[in-house]
Amino acid sequence: MKKSNPLHFFIFFTLVCGAAQAQYVQPRLVLGGDAALFRISLGNFEQVYTSRWGESYAAFAGIRLFAGNYLMLKAQSFEQQGREGTHPVSGRDLTGATWRQKWYNIGLRVHPPLVRKWQSYYGFGVALFDADEEPGLSVFTAAGQEKEQGRGSGFYLELGIEYFPAQRLAGYFEMGISSGGIRGKSGHESFSIGGFRFALGISWWPI
Repeated sequence: MKKSNPLHFFIFFTLVCGAAQAQYVQPRLVLGGDAALFRISLGNFEQVYTSRWGESYAAFAGIRLFAGNYLMLKAQSFEQQGREGTHPVSGRDLTGATWRQKWYNIGLRVHPPLVRKWQSYYGFGVALFDADEEPGLSVFTAAGQEKEQGRGSGFYLELGIEYFPAQRLAGYFEMGISSGGIRGKSGHESFSIGGFRFALGISWWPI
């Protein structure tokens, strides 16, 4: 009986592993959306509005740059209604107040290959904010500040956990932290129109 050569086994094992890796290609595109609870960081927000907590919705798209790194664009929204009482500056009824906020995350998401049922990912980048209020019912003038446009820029961080019932379809839970100061300046904590976001959503990897 001919004795087997360990080198032959090593070559065979290497070829099998290489073929298995070649069969998997990281998807180039990811799409998705979610619903979330958002808590705005602006400290004096409840002087005009009912709560710092509210519903938030998002949609996103990402394209693979290299390996498991994706360039991501995510659009999010948050609205809140006015509380009972009168505005301390204008004297108008606060129930007519409405906060309408949109913000956009542009950054990098690091995602492992889609080969397991449970996965995790993280991302970071720049956040751009825009918030509108009813004239005469601004949360900024209520705090004795000059009237602001509610625009800001800052940063965001995100961390998510996914479950894949199918190879390219996943449900996920995501926690995001963002910071964006008014007048285009980065904000911290009570001066920020960013905040904490806890989301449940679906992602799809079509190609």
